[in-house]
Amino acid sequence: MTIKHSLLGLLALCCSAPVLAADYPEDPFEFDRRPMADSEIGTAPGQMQFTVLGALVEGDVSDDLYFGGQLGLEYVMHEFYGIRMSGFQDVSESSFSSLDYNVTSIRFGPAMHLQPYRRVDLGSYLEGGMAILDMFGGDQDDTAPEVALGGFITIHLDSFYFVRLELQRSWTTLEIDDVLQSHHRTAAMLGIGAAF
Repeated sequence: MTIKHSLLGLLALCCSAPVLAADYPEDPFEFDRRPMADSEIGTAPGQMQFTVLGALVEGDVSDDLYFGGQLGLEYVMHEFYGIRMSGFQDVSESSFSSLDYNVTSIRFGPAMHLQPYRRVDLGSYLEGGMAILDMFGGDQDDTAPEVALGGFITIHLDSFYFVRLELQRSWTTLEIDDVLQSHHRTAAMLGIGAAF
């Protein structure tokens, strides 16, 4: 029995020696298959992002640039995309006098994040919803569908707070003074946000 076991052990050693001694090259695609590392800073799945943005607006409400504001809420479902909801409000002329009429927008849609898990995130979004004319008092009264397309840059200060810059273009058609007319807004926005 001892000779038999010794011969089997010798045979196993001879058969496994080439496998143990083989020098396999490194996998050139290992980095592509590696999951992204977790980070305490940046956009990540499961986050709820809340933003408060001030806006400088060029639109049909005024012949000059005027002020507006936007509140936003986004749930990040995946590292690269989320669902957002925003409310935009025309506020005042740049001289702080009141506008002839105000447009309030409530919109909902998908957002895409191009740089998750990084301090600086870039992305875009498409939203659809309703534009409401003079929602908070005024002479006009109309509601119409609205579409907005935008892009953003988010700079994460820490794991909680961030600064966001957005550029947005929106389109709707409203009845103003009994005349149906196209209403477009381009808004450059800057503000702060928090990720929960």
